[in-house]
Amino acid sequence: MKTIWIFILASLLLSPVLVLAQRDSLLISGRLKSTDGQDFEKFRITYIDHFGKRQSYVGNAHSGNFEIRLPKQELVIDAVLQTVGAERKAGTMQSPLNLFIHEEDIKIDGLVNELELARVSGGKENDEYNTLRQSIAGINRQVSTLYAPLLKGEVNSESESGAVVMQEIRRLNRLGYDAQKNFIIAHPKSYVSLFLLYRLKNIYTSDDYANTFASIDNQYHNTRIGKEIRNNIQHEIVTAKGTLAPSFARTTDKGEAFQLEDLRGKVFLIDFWGSWCAPCRASMPHLLELYHKYKDKGFEVVGVAQEHGKTMEQATLSWKKAIDELGIHWINVLNNENKEEFDIVKSYNITGFPTKILVDAQGKILLRITASATDDIDVALQNIYGY
Repeated sequence: MKTIWIFILASLLLSPVLVLAQRDSLLISGRLKSTDGQDFEKFRITYIDHFGKRQSYVGNAHSGNFEIRLPKQELVIDAVLQTVGAERKAGTMQSPLNLFIHEEDIKIDGLVNELELARVSGGKENDEYNTLRQSIAGINRQVSTLYAPLLKGEVNSESESGAVVMQEIRRLNRLGYDAQKNFIIAHPKSYVSLFLLYRLKNIYTSDDYANTFASIDNQYHNTRIGKEIRNNIQHEIVTAKGTLAPSFARTTDKGEAFQLEDLRGKVFLIDFWGSWCAPCRASMPHLLELYHKYKDKGFEVVGVAQEHGKTMEQATLSWKKAIDELGIHWINVLNNENKEEFDIVKSYNITGFPTKILVDAQGKILLRITASATDDIDVALQNIYGY
């Protein structure tokens, strides 16, 4: 009898703590069905809190059902959910599911093999982002289908058939990017817009990126990712629209002396790339199209390659081999040459490859874009040349 009373007393003493724990936490629960009979065993939710510390929570799943409690957040924060234990089929991709954690419980429903397309509800941000994701789910499925033969090695992205596939993937991706850009414009007071802007920097020119960030509600500017966005903007101010392109001189792949001032009076594009960079190589066919379309009007391309060779000889060999393979016989220079004296990549504050910078006939920068994910260069050239 005494033992029972001790148990009851302990329960009464602990219950306020349990209630408090419930009040200070939120429940994330749901079901992710498997289409191939391979249920996942565990799941992981990770995020970086507003103090910059990485947080990770792991839970068990049973027949696709799962739930876990996480601390509520004073300010909304983005997180990712990943599954553990289910084999991913060869030739397919899986992205984690993005969530927004604040104070409300979250419900998730979807397929484990399409985790990134699962339906999420609970809180304004999750509801808004779910609506956006579902609106472009069809596009994402088409892109995954097109990527399958490339991932399996059945199609080479640099072959003629691979180039056709990559062109269609780029077209579909741009539709998805446009939808996300439109969301940001329509929801300047949403944390989701800040999250999208941070994640999708490469779909904006540098100046458009800065202008879009300025349009987002000031309450988010001093968040962790808001500060990172501001740092990125400040980093690229050296190539802001209207500034003179920093001068440099090098020897071309043909052994000719070249300096940037040689192009004064011409519109030209500086392409920062490397033979090792798959996205750089994938962007070359379209850049060749633009070059041949406008070169008779005086348009020029200057390729600035950054190579990984341990010696200058190795770097030069990789560089010239890629030029021939890709057929990019415009002006080509190697940043590795006399890099200690003047580093072109550093002078332009290049942190991602490819980065393309369009310059007008007066030597002033028109735009800067990383990864060639948009058609801003095409549009700018059409405006300049009239077609």
